[in-house]
Amino acid sequence: MRQKTYIITLAILAFLNACTKENLNTGMDNDIPVVEAYLEPGNEATVRLSKMRPFTEDEYSGSLIIDSAEVYINYEGMDYICTPVNDEPGMYISLDSNLIIEAGGAYSLFFEYNDYTVTSSTSVPSKPANADLSTSVYTVSQNGMGFIQDPLTVTWDNPGNTYHIIIVEYMESNYNPIRWNMDPDSYDQFRKISTEPVSGDSYNLDTRKHLLFYGSYQIHIYKVNEEYVNLHENISQNSLNLTEPLTNIENGLGIFTGINSVTLHLEVVNF
Repeated sequence: MRQKTYIITLAILAFLNACTKENLNTGMDNDIPVVEAYLEPGNEATVRLSKMRPFTEDEYSGSLIIDSAEVYINYEGMDYICTPVNDEPGMYISLDSNLIIEAGGAYSLFFEYNDYTVTSSTSVPSKPANADLSTSVYTVSQNGMGFIQDPLTVTWDNPGNTYHIIIVEYMESNYNPIRWNMDPDSYDQFRKISTEPVSGDSYNLDTRKHLLFYGSYQIHIYKVNEEYVNLHENISQNSLNLTEPLTNIENGLGIFTGINSVTLHLEVVNF
């Protein structure tokens, strides 16, 4: 079940690679731990750890995995250990069935690293309510390069203006492109497409950016917390105009956050 969650992971290390030593204000002088953890109901609690070594005067020493930490998640007063995953270096998972990831649940993460206690906390939001598509069968004419096509609209209830992202995932094993002139070498990069975080209650998908193939899709609507939105916006800024990277990790960098989602099914068919 871990694959679904990692659809929405951020390019944290790519962003941090552009930061100067002065930007990385963690209090650490040497290796800096980087956390990526997304808690979602229906999935095991997983944590990915890596480390950054700050710039020296002449060079940057890069990032490496952390594979020997004792990582814990606290839930309802109990500490649950996350053990390393043998075939995924830097990945930790909790196999204790008593650690329940649920909407409204509050969670804390902690581990020791280089004589510091790395900590964070988050909660899991509720599922997006009353999510729907304007149609479950979207008809598209194949007419070369240009399209005049009504968008497909994804809607959900959002009285509190909380943030959501949409993941469009193409489910066919073979690609059937809508545009005849589409480069086959680009197909894989459009299999999973993520939107920016939006605070409204609808989003329009179209055949120029999101729906490039005929066939079956899954449309994942994720409700995300403010820490995800903050880090996403921080990563999206111009690398030549970086501020101190936002993070909700104390004595480290990265993100520990809760997410929740619903999935809708769509068929894109030829007229």
